[in-house]
Amino acid sequence: MEREIESFVIEEAVGFAINRASIEMRKKLTYIFKKEGYDITPEEFSILSQLWEEDGLLQSVINDKTLKDKTTVTRLLERLKTKGLIEKRIEEADRRNYRIHLTEKGMAIKYNIIPIVIKLLDMASHNIDGEDLRITIKTLKEIVKNLNAEDNQ
Repeated sequence: MEREIESFVIEEAVGFAINRASIEMRKKLTYIFKKEGYDITPEEFSILSQLWEEDGLLQSVINDKTLKDKTTVTRLLERLKTKGLIEKRIEEADRRNYRIHLTEKGMAIKYNIIPIVIKLLDMASHNIDGEDLRITIKTLKEIVKNLNAEDNQ
């Protein structure tokens, strides 16, 4: 065990590498959105992308899908509402809940934003073999699965 401790290098740890890649992608996406004239953050994009897949989600579902807490999602939804991209509608079955719907502006922005994100993903995976990328994604999903299994034990 002591030998493992002595040889531990944080920069070679999978968690560090994942975090570093995530930070760099977020920074680059923020920069590109601004440069292209879009007042959207990566966090707001994550909510919009869920709504582009399925409009009218409950806020609690958005919390789960984006892996963000209720307070953070509430704040992000308020910003998206102020920008005219979403609207909140009271859920008829349970008036304590809201369904989140895209506005016309929120739907239309998809066709400007998605190409930017695709371009960033292409940039991030430049010079990476398609099979290597597929294996990386598969491995990352397995890491998430393993960590979630630990929570359930």
